[in-house]
Amino acid sequence: MENKSPKEIVSSIHQIGSLPQTLAAVLKAVDDPGTGAKEIARAISTDVSLTTLVLKMVNSAHYNRARKVSKISEAITVMGVNSLKVLALSSSVFNLVGGKDLAEKFNIKKISRHFIEVASIARSIAEVIESGDQEEAFVGGILHDVGILIMILYFKDRYKAVLEEMNRSGTGLIEAEKKILGCTHCDVGAELIESWKLPTKLAFAVQNHHDCDNAGIIPEDSTFNNIIALADRIALGPFEDYYPDIEQNIEFIEEISNNLRIKDDDLNRIRKESIVQSIKLAQYLDLEIGDLIEILSDANIKLAEMYISLERIYLEKEELRKITGQHQPQPVDV
Repeated sequence: MENKSPKEIVSSIHQIGSLPQTLAAVLKAVDDPGTGAKEIARAISTDVSLTTLVLKMVNSAHYNRARKVSKISEAITVMGVNSLKVLALSSSVFNLVGGKDLAEKFNIKKISRHFIEVASIARSIAEVIESGDQEEAFVGGILHDVGILIMILYFKDRYKAVLEEMNRSGTGLIEAEKKILGCTHCDVGAELIESWKLPTKLAFAVQNHHDCDNAGIIPEDSTFNNIIALADRIALGPFEDYYPDIEQNIEFIEEISNNLRIKDDDLNRIRKESIVQSIKLAQYLDLEIGDLIEILSDANIKLAEMYISLERIYLEKEELRKITGQHQPQPVDV
């Protein structure tokens, strides 16, 4: 079968190739400083599911309201426009995978969990390093792997071959996608973001979040990409063996943490908190991502694998140090 370009893939899926009508209306209203709460509320109210999500979120324990909010216009005042933008984008992304057919072929729970966890971690990292808009980082986390959803929708059966190639050969997702499909989820995701006319910073991060070498890029975009890339690496993956080389993954995390100047203690705290935050957000969005025990079990397995790899790296470095130390030339008296 002939491979398609990212542009052909995105444009061929009509319900994805253009920005969903409700989301477009909401984003336009939110981004217009001259638009009031009533106009934004009117845009939201055209979508029943989004209206339900907004009211569910604003009446949750997170906002600690003594009186129940029943009007969208009031919810906008309580939540703020940035939170509404995040909710609208999140809802649109997760609506892409609502079909039963896809759920039978792929572990949609695990994929959804990855999106939410990366978004939560990215927002927390942005807060700790005091870099830009935290909600923008959250949006970047939600959108970073949207190309996976599109490729699953477009290819369906062929994308299963990508996962089988990963398991068979031990290669990572990027290499398997290139071999089987001729392009990657990063390519397709970036094409979607550009077709939706979202900020270029988002498109750059979607395209480059598997890489932390952003030479020549303006510092703001480089930092934003590194936030998303780090969140992606420390979150639970959407597939088994998402990053098969654990030692290489550890080195990547160390490098990008140094670039962002984030401390290990902060990163460990963020990872722990992200699990609870992800479960809460999934409840607001009516998403199945697994229960707490299941998620903790997966997290502990990943942590154990990283610990063993760290120990191996340390032992190898110690062995190398001993070898080089034994062969160092002795000082000569003069």
